[in-house]
Amino acid sequence: MSRPAIYFNRCIKPVAMMKPQFVIRKALKQQPSRGYKNFVLSDALAQIEKECEKFCPVPRFPPQKVTVVGAGSDVGRIACLFLKQQKLVRTLAMYDELPQNGVLGVANDIAHIDTSTEVEAYQGRMFLKDALHDADVVLICGGAYLLPPCCNTLDRQLFFQNLQHVRSATLAIAQFCPQAIVAVQTPPVDCNFALCIHTLKRARVYDKRRVLGVNAINAMRANQLFCAITGADPSKSSLPVVCGTCRCTRVPVFSAGKAGNFPQTQTDCLTRLVREADEIICKVKSNNEQGHLSIGFSTARFIVNLMKGLFEKPTFIDSALVEQADPKKCYDMKCDLEDMLNMGRCYATGDEYYICPCKLECPWKECKVCKPSKQRRKA
Repeated sequence: MSRPAIYFNRCIKPVAMMKPQFVIRKALKQQPSRGYKNFVLSDALAQIEKECEKFCPVPRFPPQKVTVVGAGSDVGRIACLFLKQQKLVRTLAMYDELPQNGVLGVANDIAHIDTSTEVEAYQGRMFLKDALHDADVVLICGGAYLLPPCCNTLDRQLFFQNLQHVRSATLAIAQFCPQAIVAVQTPPVDCNFALCIHTLKRARVYDKRRVLGVNAINAMRANQLFCAITGADPSKSSLPVVCGTCRCTRVPVFSAGKAGNFPQTQTDCLTRLVREADEIICKVKSNNEQGHLSIGFSTARFIVNLMKGLFEKPTFIDSALVEQADPKKCYDMKCDLEDMLNMGRCYATGDEYYICPCKLECPWKECKVCKPSKQRRKA
């Protein structure tokens, strides 16, 4: 009995055909790009091909694929710009649900950069499955934000704006790429991180080693402030930020910095600068936007560190939200962070949310004169 023709069709790789650097998945559903060519478009033959792979002697290689959900947002665009320049990323899949974000045009623009990373673009929820296929790391970014940020009141409002975006992406990840590492960057990260965790738990695909809340921007700002005062090289220094990522929960640990000339009397001042960094940038920039450039760069560097840990030797330590066995021993600002995590959990599990009594009064004196802005933008 002869072998199926699909076997030979898959294993033969024409020399004259070049691998495309940019693929758009919008109107025509195609097979995801791989290390070999598949010229069979039939779903039945594609299923036979998968069965043949079990016995094919051709070695399989990891795809080294990063999928950015919300790639058309300001932060997503900048993160994709830096990820396109990384040799560790073989395939960069850019997905966005909103047509007004123009992810297809952004991906076409980024694809002009002469690096080896292949760019794929997906617009619309019907193509989310293709965007997540074979992904090693999935970055969830984008969403709405309100200006100016003011403690946890606006964080709650922001969570109500972005929870559906994060939940939809998490449900798709649970179904189409449960093996991927999920990095949640959509603000507020504290709530959306908990929302992602408990959504994956309900889908029974949760692994605490594979869900991270991106806290890289706070660690980067703290490290820059520390090195500016001590004169140390920022590239050789790493300053952790523990607890959460929101204004009232982030705690930079300046005592962990390796410098003998750091003035301990300035710790409180520098801690306040790190916590109010978003608000400071909004006031300085003429268009009242957040620091998308620094946020996008720090997020991309965080994803690159994840790829290094997966495919190279771990060489860098970064700050991130992770699930702790006994969180009460691991952070300060206990009331604030527990309230944010509980909010995300309740909206994932369907439980009724009760605001923590200590949050009925704002712990920050300056918040009494801070008026929330009615203007809404897209991050």
